[in-house]
Order: sequence, then structure tokens, then C-alpha cells
Amino acid sequence: MKKRNRLKKNEDFQKVFKKGNSMANRQYVLYVLHQPEAKEFRIGLSVSKKIGNAVVRNRVKRLIRQVIQEEHDQLKQEHDYIIIARKPAADLTYEETKKSLQHLFRKTSVYRKKSDKPS
Repeated sequence: MKKRNRLKKNEDFQKVFKKGNSMANRQYVLYVLHQPEAKEFRIGLSVSKKIGNAVVRNRVKRLIRQVIQEEHDQLKQEHDYIIIARKPAADLTYEETKKSLQHLFRKTSVYRKKSDKPS
């Protein structure tokens, strides 16, 4: 994930939490905020110490980033996203992580329509 695609500042996170919409499943919570002035989407990850030790938390973040990288072209660009991992996310394989996140993306309808995709 490139630097310009990351949410890092607390004020950015708070803005998405307060003004954005959220959707959850057993493994993840997804917050989405439409940013009409943004050219690209930005993603923030939150993996609590409750999930596990540093090795486990970094693995969870790595899996999420890989899914985002693969889904990059299908996600709507003018949005900020925050993905919060829940305890069951620590035990997921890559395929399960991808399936779980795709489920959230569909539920929040953040996938682009076929006509929106750049050529």
C-alpha cells in the first residue's frame, strides 16, 4: 500500500468514525466515509492488542493489506476506509480473510460498477 493510500492521523480516523457508515461481520468492522475531493481511496487499519502479540497482529495487517492490494481496482476511489480486526480474525487463513472482507465490501456497496472502472 502506498503512503498516499494510508490513513495515519488520529483526526482522520476520528472524522471517519464520527461521519462515516459502519458495517460489521464476525471478523472485521468496516467504516466508510465518502470524500468527494479525494482522487484515491485511503485505508486505515486497527488491530488491537486483544487480537494477540505483535507477530499475530502484524500477520493480520499483512493479510488485510494483501486483500486490499488485490481488490484495489474494484473499490470506489473517493472514500476513506477503516478496517478494525476482531478477535476471530487472528485465526483466519488468507482465503478466509479475503472472503470475509469481500463480504463487507459487498454489504457496504463500495465496489465500483462496471461502468465506473477506468479503461
